[in-house]
Amino acid sequence: MNLNRHPRRTASAVIASAVALTSGLAFSPGASQAQPLQPNARTIITRATPQECALLDDADKRAQMDGLLFSLAWRCDRQELLGEVESELFDADKTAEAVKANKAAGDAQVNDDVATETTQSETSIAENLSTGTLCAGFNDSCEFFCNDGGGGFTGFSRSTDSGVTWDDRGAVGSNSIGDPSVVFRQADGNFYMSALDSTAGGLGIYRSTDDCMTFSLLTVPTSGGDDKELMTADNTGSPNDGNLYLTWTDFGTGNLAFTRSTDGGNTWTPQITLQAGFGLSPQPMVAPDGDVYVTWLIQSGTTMSIRIARSSDGGASFSQVADAVTNVTLPRDAAATGTCGRTALNGPLRYLPGPQMAATADGTLHIVYSYDPDGLDTGDVIDVFYRRSTDDGTTWSPEVRLNDDATTNDQYFPTIAARGNLVHVSFYDRRLDIDNLLQDTFRVVSTDGGLTWGPNERISDVSSPIQLDGALATCYHGDYDQSLITTNNAMIAIWSDDRQDNELADVFTDTLQGLFLDGFESGDTTTWSNATLFE
Repeated sequence: MNLNRHPRRTASAVIASAVALTSGLAFSPGASQAQPLQPNARTIITRATPQECALLDDADKRAQMDGLLFSLAWRCDRQELLGEVESELFDADKTAEAVKANKAAGDAQVNDDVATETTQSETSIAENLSTGTLCAGFNDSCEFFCNDGGGGFTGFSRSTDSGVTWDDRGAVGSNSIGDPSVVFRQADGNFYMSALDSTAGGLGIYRSTDDCMTFSLLTVPTSGGDDKELMTADNTGSPNDGNLYLTWTDFGTGNLAFTRSTDGGNTWTPQITLQAGFGLSPQPMVAPDGDVYVTWLIQSGTTMSIRIARSSDGGASFSQVADAVTNVTLPRDAAATGTCGRTALNGPLRYLPGPQMAATADGTLHIVYSYDPDGLDTGDVIDVFYRRSTDDGTTWSPEVRLNDDATTNDQYFPTIAARGNLVHVSFYDRRLDIDNLLQDTFRVVSTDGGLTWGPNERISDVSSPIQLDGALATCYHGDYDQSLITTNNAMIAIWSDDRQDNELADVFTDTLQGLFLDGFESGDTTTWSNATLFE
């Protein structure tokens, strides 16, 4: 039984419908300057240059693209490259059980879209350190396809009660084309968001000056073939306090790129190259002393490494530190990879094993990542791993497998957040489904800076199938999530799943308000069962 209860939407059918509804996502014949946003403004899709469109003819590069593929498909009039693979077939009884369970589910839904068969995914979250407001960004295909005139491809939502309830605020901006990264900048009390831009083909920077009620386009610091961007802000009180740091993969040059802003995003330095040649899924992070770290993925055939660079001068220059892991097996399901035409997990679900880093108050670095632990095309395809460093990345502790299941099922897309001495990791997990298809979200927590870890905890209330969106990239179901520990130590996981009846992916959160440490001593895992986790 196919879970898409309506006839499957092909990319061309959805696009024809969308154009009829929107009466013109507006096309501009050449390069143009992004214009100030207006309420309900039309999405402006500028025709890409021949050089940019040529990127789509390179099968290897196309297989590594995330949001850039969707952007170029539209900007080059190559929408036939989208939505080429149908969803996996699932057991009808399991589907009915998941839908029934949703009626009593306690997870908080972040978006409020009522349209069926639209996708919300790729989540990013930040907290206003003064007001406590949470601001979440996510890809939102309904903003692109459902709104008259088009609304871009990025939605956002705010919460003022630690994620218990959310207010969907609609589109970030009409020319945002997805892949959001949300940060809070204490220096001016504003939220900032980076996202792909539909006019310049680069990255747009949006700013909210009203506590995540609205966003406005501030600047477009890059152009042409940019993808996989993430951003961070220095809120440490260091000499570089207030700096914004942005990393991405530049498909135009084939390099891993970095830029910074020292004036609240108004201007950005010329991009520098962190690595000549493809580095994928880069994530910037600021340590308590103001040092900047960037971690990213290197793929070579069927192996992968996790690389890290450090800057002690506010992002002016970088030097490489020790790899977190080197030449391990790239996680992939052989059949799904063949179906998707790129590295993929069972589902089929395209997958890029990007790492994430965080730092605790004492300066200890923490990193999570995923790979195949027992060799290609055999046994366990993918697990989640962790290491820590107390010497600025010069050396790393022995590796710890964070998922504690006894199955060979998949655990993937780990996120990490740290505050004080708390470290919180969440990840997708299929241990509860014998067929290794339905996914949940699990978390694991350390209260002693990563020295010891508690048991895994299921936090999603529903085991969700993977339903593919026929209007988006082949086998796409999101490429990253983030998590957060707030100033009052609430641990918030945010993720995307397809639990809703007649729906594709929606965004959900779960808030772990803290730890009752009755009889619990930091580092003593034998008494963890006496500690009450409460929501």
